Amino acid sequence: MKTYKVIEDGIEYTIEEHSRMNGNKYWYLNGKYHRINGPAIEYSNGTKYWCLNGKYHRINGPACEWSDGSKYWYLDGKYHRINGAAIEWTDGSKFWFLDGIEYTKKEYYLELLKRGLITKKDAFIELI
Repeated sequence: MKTYKVIEDGIEYTIEEHSRMNGNKYWYLNGKYHRINGPAIEYSNGTKYWCLNGKYHRINGPACEWSDGSKYWYLDGKYHRINGAAIEWTDGSKFWFLDGIEYTKKEYYLELLKRGLITKKDAFIELI
């Protein structure tokens, strides 16, 4: 294992690279997986995890991107997405979550409507 420090955007990170595990990279801040402008965990097979303060977290994209193409959206360690399914598997399966709570597709769009995050027209379009 190779450990070194990197400064990115004024933050000093500790990086661990594991040559025995094909070059996997782990970014730490204060002993927790953490990186602001990129994945905190990078596997050599292409799987990536975005983390802040040890929790899966990403605002503008999936926090977990698996090498098989599956995607998982998290916010502060909870499944969460306001513009589509929070889990998308490569077989086409989709699962909708807000704040860590799972909904059916219909319940999800009705909850977005209730929260004022979409219009009735948008909800109708998604549900037909």
